[in-house]
Amino acid sequence: MKSHAVLVLGMQRCGTSALTRCLGFLGVELGSEFIEPAEANPTGFWEDSKFLAINRRLTQLLGEEGDRFWEHSAPLEIPASSPEVRSLMSEAIESIRGRFAACPWWAFKDPRTLRALPFWEEALVRGGMEIIEVIAVRHPLACAESLLRRDGIPEDRSLLLWVSHYLAHWPRVAARPFVAVDYDRLLEEPERELRRLSDRLGLPWRETAVEEAGRFLRADLQHTRFAAEDLQDRPDISPLVVETFQSLNDLCADREPKVASSRMRSLHAEFRRMVPLLRIIDAERLPTNSVFMAELQECRSILATRAREVAALRTQIGASRTYRLLLRLHTLERSFRGLRKRLLGSRSHESQ
Repeated sequence: MKSHAVLVLGMQRCGTSALTRCLGFLGVELGSEFIEPAEANPTGFWEDSKFLAINRRLTQLLGEEGDRFWEHSAPLEIPASSPEVRSLMSEAIESIRGRFAACPWWAFKDPRTLRALPFWEEALVRGGMEIIEVIAVRHPLACAESLLRRDGIPEDRSLLLWVSHYLAHWPRVAARPFVAVDYDRLLEEPERELRRLSDRLGLPWRETAVEEAGRFLRADLQHTRFAAEDLQDRPDISPLVVETFQSLNDLCADREPKVASSRMRSLHAEFRRMVPLLRIIDAERLPTNSVFMAELQECRSILATRAREVAALRTQIGASRTYRLLLRLHTLERSFRGLRKRLLGSRSHESQ
């Protein structure tokens, strides 16, 4: 029995978590060792902790900053012959075979995977898997707004990161069976998108999938909604971003997919010419950004500490016997003043 590995690919804040969970509703095995949900993603990340650990070690080995790895706009260059990379490759293959060889369909997701796609494609092929890729697509302005709200990343920087994620390895993506899914359409028309996924992947339809997805895909998961035309009204946005989204949008809607994929190849070639410049930008910006983020985190920590101290002082004051006596005296004083005012008013009325 051949095992099919579904790689869920996409940029941060573009719906990879929701899409992965929906694959689970269609009967795709997701594993059981997930990282915990967080404030930024309360419905869960649906990321396998073992694969996540391998990805973290890979990106750190190649000099990318921990959980800020995805802020590199230049593609990740993986030295395949490096002993350290080969060791990680062996570990990944062993984990794939040991845990999922008996699964007809299984999926995993981690935003690092799109940047480390050559590594994982090799690991899956050597692990005996058939690879199918599912691409989570979200309007670049919605992605940028989400990153600004969560991380304080300026819009222009987020748009550059968005386009670099989707174009960097496009020829590899297009060389295998893939399906692109629009995040907003998944939230607004879950049954249609789930049936489309089921058909394109060749999965048997599960009647319970729509009901399960309906409970999971809450309305509050869609914080912003932009139209394709919103990019046309922004001359300050690079045509590379606009045309990439147009092509991905066509793929999500199954509009002339061969033409759209061909356009993506042309855009990829244009993007590759920018890579030397992107490396210079990363080298100049990322160290400064790391210092800024460290200072921001320190300020947040100080504010949280001060807030706790103020709350503790208020609790102490409220519990103080002296404070309670003062409150009682103030109450009696107000009552006395009110009584005195009424008495004076009564005497004045009698004298008249």
